[in-house]
Amino acid sequence: MSIDVRNEVGRLRRVLIHRPGDEIVRMTQHDLHGMLFDDILAPTETQREHDVMAEIIRAAGAEVVLFEELLLQALDCAGTDEVRALVEAACERAGAPGIVDELVAWPTPRLAHAMIAGCYWDELGVRGRGLTRLRDELGGGRPMALRPIPNLMFMRDPCISVYDRVLVARMATGARAREPLLVSFALRFAPSATAPLEFAEDDVVRDAAFRSLEGGDVLVLSPKILMIGCSERSTPQTIERLADEALFPDHPELESIYAVMMPKMRSVMHLDTILTQIDSSLFLGHAPLVSAGAHHEPLPVARLGRDRPAELVDGATVLDVLREELGSQVALVPCGGDDPLFQEREQWTDGANAVALAPGQILLYARNTHTVAKLGEHGFGEVRMSAVLSAEHRAELVRGGMARQRTVYTFTGSELSRARGGGRCLTMPLERDAIT
Repeated sequence: MSIDVRNEVGRLRRVLIHRPGDEIVRMTQHDLHGMLFDDILAPTETQREHDVMAEIIRAAGAEVVLFEELLLQALDCAGTDEVRALVEAACERAGAPGIVDELVAWPTPRLAHAMIAGCYWDELGVRGRGLTRLRDELGGGRPMALRPIPNLMFMRDPCISVYDRVLVARMATGARAREPLLVSFALRFAPSATAPLEFAEDDVVRDAAFRSLEGGDVLVLSPKILMIGCSERSTPQTIERLADEALFPDHPELESIYAVMMPKMRSVMHLDTILTQIDSSLFLGHAPLVSAGAHHEPLPVARLGRDRPAELVDGATVLDVLREELGSQVALVPCGGDDPLFQEREQWTDGANAVALAPGQILLYARNTHTVAKLGEHGFGEVRMSAVLSAEHRAELVRGGMARQRTVYTFTGSELSRARGGGRCLTMPLERDAIT
């Protein structure tokens, strides 16, 4: 499988997604903080919303690669030693090294399910109870030996498609530490998806404050320009290491990497929560942070150049930088429209987190009505994709939308948005057309 992602809006040809499953079921209100959620999700509705999104992408002409199918292929095709190494690393990060021998003996479908959705102590026949199991059982209920990873549906974050390869991320939190292991394993060993990988995470013990980078912070603006959020989840040290070790040396066309200095806040955990590209010269963003205004302070931006130290772009906003690099015609559609109240509300519900299927063809949650209305002022016609419509009708609507210059495909995301991620978070492009 070739990797070719040199922009944010070229026609999407292949994309990796993960359909949420039992990992979101095996989560109670007591797990929310540790698993980075604000609420438990309704599983059936979450899956229905995700399925509609996948249908839209397919109808737009892209190949949808399902992660769990890749993982099953990889576990079947990898050698015994490689599978054991994966399980050992996953269990080590989860604090459960004593269950490795049992897990590697499980059939492939059961092992794949456990790697994603976790497993219960009573599913294991581990000899001796062990202190960990004793402690867990004292809490009552049905304790888990391996916790689920419900954030895996946000496939954008654990691996990052940049130009001709996949960069394996370093997650900022322990709740997501297993994700890059699984995604990189699947991409390395599944025969249908063997991909060039770099920047692999192979160190178990690390200081998360200094060693994290997640895919939601990386925007591939062009072969010459990248923009990366220096955020709650991506640290300046790791951004510089990425630039020095995996980007500038191997990509001679790359001229500049811009680091957006973001506050360490959950509401803006990644750059793509406040900025996404939706057409060749058009962006969707949270105006108070990415553009100048009388009543707010925009985010500072630093530039990393080849063989040059990082330096602040004096007095420039994110929008200023985009115009300097991509042309003065670049414009911003404010998420939530012009009213500060709805700017804040719809940024929180992923109104700035669009994913492009082609230039001017984007996916967005229908609940962000003020954002959709503002997009209409920029020529975007709304195509509302309802789950009650037949699949054939939805496909016909997408074909009609693709025939127009600009379309926003909206779908219900009431459950998905409560997990704090939109269409861009849920998708990892593997191949896009070039922009001419």
